[in-house]
Amino acid sequence: MSEQTYEGTCLCESIKIVLHGSPVKAMACHCIDCQKSAGGPYQTCAIYPTSRVEIIDPNQHLQRYVIPKERVGSGFEKHKFFCSVCATPLFNQPMKHNGEKTVIKTGFFDPSKETNESGLDLFKPQGELYVKDRASFVAPIEGIAQHEKGF
Repeated sequence: MSEQTYEGTCLCESIKIVLHGSPVKAMACHCIDCQKSAGGPYQTCAIYPTSRVEIIDPNQHLQRYVIPKERVGSGFEKHKFFCSVCATPLFNQPMKHNGEKTVIKTGFFDPSKETNESGLDLFKPQGELYVKDRASFVAPIEGIAQHEKGF
């Protein structure tokens, strides 16, 4: 049996990302950086070993913004990657893990060919992070772990 893959593209379809296998974890993050990046109350993400993330970017539109270590709770830089054409946020790489872990934004994944589930449903959060920063109008997701800060 072949391993499960998940595919998604940015809004303009310039960049395609293929994930191989299941994520290490999936989460909803309420930290201030995720709120700003999402333009909303939180982001949903899935953690993958970087070696299991395939980036197809034939026109080299993938861009990186580095959040300085002084602004990151871990004390290490965080690299945020996005499309330079349509500005879709795609993933982060926390340098706390030397680029070996990639935190994928789950909202841009295409529906599963087998189940037709959206990317958001394919990667249901197992925990909520930085709930201390949760917007007052957002309720906790029932039945999953709640973390004041990160995992």
